[in-house]
Amino acid sequence: MVKKTVKTLICLLFAFILLSQNAVVFAANNSKTQIEQKRAQAKKEIHKLKLLEKIETNKLYRNQKKLEQTEQGLYYNKQQYKNAQEELYTLQVQLENALRNYRAQQYATNKRIVQIFKTKRKNYIEFLLAAKNVNDFLDRIYFENIVMDIDRQKIARTQERTRQIRELTRRLESQKNELKASIETMNRQQKNIQSAISHNEKMIHKLKTDRSTWEKSERELARQSKQIEDMINKTVNRTAKTTSITTTANFVRPVAGPCTSPYGTRIHPIFKKQIFHSGVDIGAPYGANVKAANSGKVIFTGWYGGYGKVVIIDHGKVGGVPTTTLYAHLSSYRVAKGASVYRGQVIANIGTTGYSTGPHLHFEVRRNGATTNPLNYIPR
Repeated sequence: MVKKTVKTLICLLFAFILLSQNAVVFAANNSKTQIEQKRAQAKKEIHKLKLLEKIETNKLYRNQKKLEQTEQGLYYNKQQYKNAQEELYTLQVQLENALRNYRAQQYATNKRIVQIFKTKRKNYIEFLLAAKNVNDFLDRIYFENIVMDIDRQKIARTQERTRQIRELTRRLESQKNELKASIETMNRQQKNIQSAISHNEKMIHKLKTDRSTWEKSERELARQSKQIEDMINKTVNRTAKTTSITTTANFVRPVAGPCTSPYGTRIHPIFKKQIFHSGVDIGAPYGANVKAANSGKVIFTGWYGGYGKVVIIDHGKVGGVPTTTLYAHLSSYRVAKGASVYRGQVIANIGTTGYSTGPHLHFEVRRNGATTNPLNYIPR
């Protein structure tokens, strides 16, 4: 009977050890799952930012090609405009010469007519009467008519050339005005494209900066979380060997106020990116008292990166699992490392240190070093 009882106790002891090991493995797997979730979220965010960078880079490339084409067209039009101005100058010189010739020919013809019919009319009659015969007389009249026709033809040719030059000038003026309008339009297009390129470059720079900041912050938060986990595990193991903590399963709310940000994935209020929130945020006035959620021993007080000023309390085993609570973004401490605290004792004051947008308490509950939803332990 005694041997049977001993065997039963040994079996129960092994079963308890096995269950304890499974609990630890489960907690470790839970922690690993949360880390993988954070990594997956980080990869998703980085992929999104890279995609946006690619889109902006393509826009930049297209705008640069547009700018290149516009500048080529602008250069061509400016050359055409310059050529038109030079041609206009040449035509203006030709027009002035043609008008000068026309006036000179007109003057010469008028002068000859006046000389013939007024000043030298008598000599002209004598010139005709001096003809030897009728044929000579007709030849003299014909000769005079030829001279007059030549003068008229010269004047007509000069008039036609003047008309042609004026028509070419009118067309060139119209072409020059069109080129001028085209150049002005292209100048505006050039400025708009340059502005778009500047916007693309700024957007690309901003996206790269955001991605770099997000990656850096994610790495830092992951490192801090791992450090806290390691520190808690080491401290809990050390505390378990040297001290005995009396803790109940009943937690109290560390500060009165609404829950402003829940546990889990959320849009970070500073980085504006989706990121895993390892605790809950509780809104409260600056300087308000922060209470220990349960009895335990203070294992850390100090600045902890993005968490700002932090207090961490080891509560021993709650429900058979090593449990700690973390209080962050504090303004001041009311306890020191190594102090034993009771449930509801004031341990710190509300602040806004670290990555914070205003006075509040960031509160975490960790089981075996892994985060869990604090609202499952404190009154809502």
